[in-house]
This record gives sequence, C-alpha cells and structure tokens, in this order.
Amino acid sequence: MRRVGVRVGRVLGIELSLHASWFLVFVLVVWVTAVGFGEIYPNLPTAIRVGMGLATGLAFFVCLTIHELAHAVTARRFGIRVRGITLFLFGGVAEIEGEVPTPAREFAVALVGPTVSLVLGGAMALVAVSAEDLPVLEGVAGTLALVNLGVAVFNLVPGLPLDGGRLLRAGLWRLTGSYARATRIAAGGGLVVAVGLVALGLWLALWGGEPAGLWYVPMGVFLWLLAAAAGRRREPPPHPGALALGDREGQAPQSRP
Repeated sequence: MRRVGVRVGRVLGIELSLHASWFLVFVLVVWVTAVGFGEIYPNLPTAIRVGMGLATGLAFFVCLTIHELAHAVTARRFGIRVRGITLFLFGGVAEIEGEVPTPAREFAVALVGPTVSLVLGGAMALVAVSAEDLPVLEGVAGTLALVNLGVAVFNLVPGLPLDGGRLLRAGLWRLTGSYARATRIAAGGGLVVAVGLVALGLWLALWGGEPAGLWYVPMGVFLWLLAAAAGRRREPPPHPGALALGDREGQAPQSRP
C-alpha cells in the first residue's frame, strides 16, 4: 500500500504516509463541506467557506492520524513493531508486523481507535456548542464532530479489515479457540459490508436521485479487496516473543518453533 503513497514524516517515531486514494478523500471533504457551509451560512463570502472546507479537510487528516496512532501506540505497548501509518480511502491503517498474539490484545488494539474517535467527536461537539457566535469555528468544529462520530461508527462495523471486524475476530477466536475460523467469519462480514456499500451506492444514484451515492461503489470495491486479502490469513499469529523481532530488511517476523 505504501508503495503508491507519499511519505509525510514521522510522528512518535512512526512513519506517516498518504496513499494516493487519500487525496481523493481530501478533495471530496473540502468540496462537500464548502458547499454545505454555503447552505448553512449563506451570508459568508465564498472565500471564507472554501477556507472552512480546507480547514475541515486538514483537521480531518489530523483526527485520522490520531485514530491510527492510538492503534500503533497500543500495539507497541504490547511489544509489537509498527512499521508505519498510511492514510487511504477508508481512513487509515497502522501497519503492524505480524498479527496480535492473543484475542485480548487484538481486542484492545482494535477498540482504542474508535474510542479515540468518539472522544475527539465529543470534544469537537463541545467546541461547536461553545462557539455559537463564531460561525466559522462553529461550522468547522460541528462538522468534525459528525465526521469523527461517523469514523467511529463505520469502523465498528463487524467485518475485516475494519476495527469492528478485528473485534469480532478477537471474540470468536476467544470463544472457538480457532484463529483461522474467526478470521474467515470476520472477513466474510467485510465482504457483506462491501456488497452492501455497492448496492447502496447504485440504489442512491439510480433510484434515489443522489448521483453522489456512486461514491459508495468504489468504497465497496476497495473494501471487498481488503476483506478478501484479510480472509486469506489462515495461519495462527506468531509467538508473542517473536513479534518484537524482525530482520533488518523489515520483513514480517516469524514465529519461534
């Protein structure tokens, strides 16, 4: 994924990159929010509304980075090496070398991201409520509150590779003792969600009178590819003692015999 991305820098020692698809998301966020601000605040000049859209897009980038950093930092606390973070079409991914070694730890790593997004959304909502006399701040903060809530809810959908899929896999893994079976079911959930997104997009565009609904079609296709890739993982995760180890070329560490 990172081969078609742009390296931004390092945060807390973790490399941050932008996948090519993220730039489409940024343009979409700026455009949609700028148009929306025009409907909510018609008296504001166009330049101000565009500036609000840009501010929202950049702040959205920061919020997604914090979401993924929460995953990465939690994984590192368990001794798991994190190669980097890449933001892409759906939001982002913390690139962890190997798999989380136990159901409890996978549950913790997966849950922290949506939790952070909910906290960010709540904080932005408080800012928006407190800025009723400042339309620019109110608009940007209110939009970010809704966006972070949406990120949290979408990521909790029970299908790999979303956080909800990892939570589902952790629970099934704990109940059944089978990592492969848990992965297969969680990946199947991701495939169902992908089909639902494509169907929703087509319905909105063809029968709902919402051409913008077509945006859900590439989202669904992308999610299908990621879910299918996640579902091919059938091997048990590496031994906990090996997860912090890796060769100098950055290859995924192998489990001990």
